[in-house]
Amino acid sequence: MGKRHVRGNVGMCATHHTHAMAKTPRRHLWQHKSSLFRRVAAESGRDEKLLAALPRLAIADPDPAVRRAALSRCADIALAQEAAYVDADEDNRTYARALYFSLMAGTHENAPSLSARLRLVEVQADMALTLHIAIYSPDQVMRDAAQRRLERDRHIVTRTESEDLGTADPIFNKVRSRAMLRRAIATVACEVERSLRARNQDEALKWTDALERFVGDWPARWPLPHAVARTSLLLQQVLFRPPPVPALPAPVRKDMQFEAPPFNLPKGLDHTAGQR
Repeated sequence: MGKRHVRGNVGMCATHHTHAMAKTPRRHLWQHKSSLFRRVAAESGRDEKLLAALPRLAIADPDPAVRRAALSRCADIALAQEAAYVDADEDNRTYARALYFSLMAGTHENAPSLSARLRLVEVQADMALTLHIAIYSPDQVMRDAAQRRLERDRHIVTRTESEDLGTADPIFNKVRSRAMLRRAIATVACEVERSLRARNQDEALKWTDALERFVGDWPARWPLPHAVARTSLLLQQVLFRPPPVPALPAPVRKDMQFEAPPFNLPKGLDHTAGQR
C-alpha cells in the first residue's frame, strides 16, 4: 500500500509540473536573458512580433550591441535621430548619427521617399546634416534644397569680428570660442579646396569629414561662415560632374579627291583622262 501511495504521489507531482509548464508563457528569443541570443534575433529573426519589437529594442535594450543591431534592422529616421542623442554608448551614438545622415541623404537602401526627405530637410536645424546632404545626396533636388539652406544661413565675417581677441580662456569666453571655431572651419575649407585643385578627392573628403564635425559644433543661433556654402558648392561640382562627352571622329573632307585604282578600270581606259 505504501509503495502504491508513493507512486501515486509521484504521478500527481509530474502531472502538476506539466500543467505548470503549460501555463508558463513561452519567452521569445529576443526576450532571452543572454544578450547574444537577443542580438542574433534582432539581426536575422523573421517573427512578426520580433519585427514589431525592434523599435523598442533599438532604444531600450540594456545591451549596446542589441540596440545597434535592432537600429540597423529598423533603418528608421526618427529612431536613428533619437539614438544619436540619447543612446548611452558613444559608439552607438556615432553609428546612429551616420545612419541618420545616410537615410536623410538618400544613400541608404532603405531611405524614405524623396518627397518625405525634402519635407524633413526644410524643418530640421542640424546644419551638419544639411552640409552632408548638400555634398553627398545623389538627388539633385535634395542637394539644391540643402545648398539653399547653407546659402541662406551663411555669414560674412566683418573686420571687427576677425580681430585678435587676446588670450582669454575659450571655455569661459564665448566670443573667443566662436572666433576659434570659425577659424577652424576656414582652415579646413581651404584644405578641401587645395585638395580639389590637386585632384585628390580622397584627401578632400577626409577634410570634409572634419568640416562636418566643426559645423556640427557651430551653434544654430549663429549664421554659418560663408566658407561652408562655398566649399559645399565646390565639392558638388567635382563629385557630381557630368561625364565628359566622347570625342567624335574627325569629319571627312568632302573636297578630298582620290585617284581610282587602275586595276578597277576597263582595259585600255586612261584613268587620268578626266583630270586633264
